[in-house]
Amino acid sequence: MIPVRDSAHTGCFFIRTFGCQMNVHDSEHIAGVLVDSGYSRAASIEEASVVIFNTCCVRQGAEDRVWGNLSMLAADRDSKRIVAICGCMAQRHGVEIFRRFPIVRLVFGLDALARLPELLESSRGAPICDLGDVNAARIDELSAIRKSGLAAWVPISHGCDNMCAYCVVPSVRGAERSREPGDILSEIATLTDGGVLEVTLLGQNVNTYGRDLGGEENFAWLLQAVGSAEGMRRVKFETSHPRDLGDDILKVMAEADAACEYLHLPVQSGSNRVLEAMNRGYTREYYMERASRARKAIGGVALSTDIIVGFPGETQKDFEDTLDLVKTVRFDAAYMFLYSPREGTSAFGLEDDVPLDEKRMRFAELEFVQSEITRESLGKIVGSDVEVLVEGVAKDGRHIMGRTRDHRVVVLPADEAQEDTLVRAVVCGAGGHSLRGSVKEVIIGPDEATNRHEVQG
Repeated sequence: MIPVRDSAHTGCFFIRTFGCQMNVHDSEHIAGVLVDSGYSRAASIEEASVVIFNTCCVRQGAEDRVWGNLSMLAADRDSKRIVAICGCMAQRHGVEIFRRFPIVRLVFGLDALARLPELLESSRGAPICDLGDVNAARIDELSAIRKSGLAAWVPISHGCDNMCAYCVVPSVRGAERSREPGDILSEIATLTDGGVLEVTLLGQNVNTYGRDLGGEENFAWLLQAVGSAEGMRRVKFETSHPRDLGDDILKVMAEADAACEYLHLPVQSGSNRVLEAMNRGYTREYYMERASRARKAIGGVALSTDIIVGFPGETQKDFEDTLDLVKTVRFDAAYMFLYSPREGTSAFGLEDDVPLDEKRMRFAELEFVQSEITRESLGKIVGSDVEVLVEGVAKDGRHIMGRTRDHRVVVLPADEAQEDTLVRAVVCGAGGHSLRGSVKEVIIGPDEATNRHEVQG
């Protein structure tokens, strides 16, 4: 049971975010809208009079975590708090959420975000479902409260036009809609004026940016423009589709000083047969050529990927093709998932014919192979000096952690640097998924950037 603590501040909100970086950034806008309307942020869910779950439904596990969190809240039958659901599960399930959990008072879509304070107040009288038009959702002009003063997420497009067989994103986030380049660059200027040194450009497929605008500005152009912005030190982007990773993008990554040596390039499978069934639009040979060209063009680039294990029809030979690709490309990091059927996708009608035990065995084998590759990759950095943007407390609670330009995690002694700083560190050791370091120099300290925590988005 999670009781509401007595508080003189009845307008306190708590946001719990599930899913991808886009959801994290959406939550920054949710916080900005609420603070602008007079709400204050609660330090914990127990203190909140309004609880918002910003949800993900890309995988079953993500949904299950949300249902589990709602079950905990529902155990407190006397609670007067307002519970609201937004994000992908809101778009997917809509009013069905009320039936499963009557404790929920509001289900809203991003198209309704500007009206959120009014919706919350009205939901005290009766449950409200206001999803709006997912293809019309534009939240980039709304206020945002960012966690970091040195780093920021900047969406460059919303939605997706790819119809990968396993993915619900087009149905819950709509068709791809590129932001106007002038609006993006104006936001970048505001961020750098406020002290931001690193931005991550976000999109379901950043590589196709601008195709719907009818102009000459494409993603390579935008990456160059953002990297050239005054005060910009580091630019990253996620996520790239291999089919659309052109040489022009690699050229900018290789030549622009601010463009970081990091490329997340989801492969999903190493089997041509499975890739075709997934509707990915490329072959394993094409992917390996793109990965090889990226490594040759961009010195020291760290290459990461996503892989789905056990897609319908995946045979042992298909899985061995994936293992072979992983061993050949030698990803610096990989995010691996067991396939789970998603209603609303074309693969949902396929028989999920790979037994769960078989999926798990394949996953374990793939994870072992990739872990050894990652460990070797990290080991090569030991003894090197790296630039680290310090993000916050490490998982153990006793150290702080940050990321290098190539997106690797570095754990540092808590007494050597503070959150929201940029330091130079020497790498002293490597673990399975992160590096250990010691600070040599504070490049930008906590007092060197101002007006960094509340930014008009």
